Amino acid sequence: MKLAQSLFFITAATLLSGCIVVATPSHANYHNQEKLVLDAQSLALLDIDAGAGSLEITGSDNTDEISLVADIYTDKRNVDNYQLELTSSGNSAFIISKVNSSGFWQGDSPHIDIKIIVPNHMMLRVNDGSGSTMIKQIDAAVTVKDGSGDLTLKNINGDLDINDGSGGLYISNVVGKIEIVDGSGEIELYDVDGSIDIDDGSGSMIVKGISGDVNIDDGSGELTVNEVAGHVTINDGSGGINVEQVGGLKIIESGSGGLRVKKVKGGFEIGE
Repeated sequence: MKLAQSLFFITAATLLSGCIVVATPSHANYHNQEKLVLDAQSLALLDIDAGAGSLEITGSDNTDEISLVADIYTDKRNVDNYQLELTSSGNSAFIISKVNSSGFWQGDSPHIDIKIIVPNHMMLRVNDGSGSTMIKQIDAAVTVKDGSGDLTLKNINGDLDINDGSGGLYISNVVGKIEIVDGSGEIELYDVDGSIDIDDGSGSMIVKGISGDVNIDDGSGELTVNEVAGHVTINDGSGGINVEQVGGLKIIESGSGGLRVKKVKGGFEIGE
């Protein structure tokens, strides 16, 4: 009986060992560049749906076209495993940039790096998956939903509506209202002619040089607010708070961490 049991276990182990499959990692070892152009004279909105890869959007007052340059990195065994489109319908243009990155990868996984030049009067609606994003020199409203990676916006004359997952968020030289919902990562806002509303999860925050009111609901992280002409309202979870040179200040909850306040011109309220 013992001999039979031993033979059974040896046979089972042998069979199981034959079922082991070792996945060979793939390489993003193929590079291709594509260029797309679309007449934008009758268009008012550019809608972008981008997957993995960097994204750079620049507005220009010297063009009536949308031009796109895409650097595509994928596996040479499956070089067509991506989607890249620039189309229009009505008064809107649409860009789709996606590559299949499923499986095991050694080094960089497949991605598409995109640089786009648009007429600076066009509104932007951006849905970005992962990778750094830069948007600059736009004279219209911008809406961004960003998954992961640093997000930078500068020289924008229009309202901003931002939903950011993770990664740093850097905004400067904006004329317009800014609304931000942020998951994690540092936030820096400089030189904004307008009001700001921020709902932040975690990460340090600097807000400086704002002409309007500032409303901040902050989870955790160091918070610095300087040179705000309007009224500042803060609801803070944890982390130090530093406020200087503001038109008025209301701290609903200071949470845990130090509190430093200087040069408040208007009223100053602080909760429990």
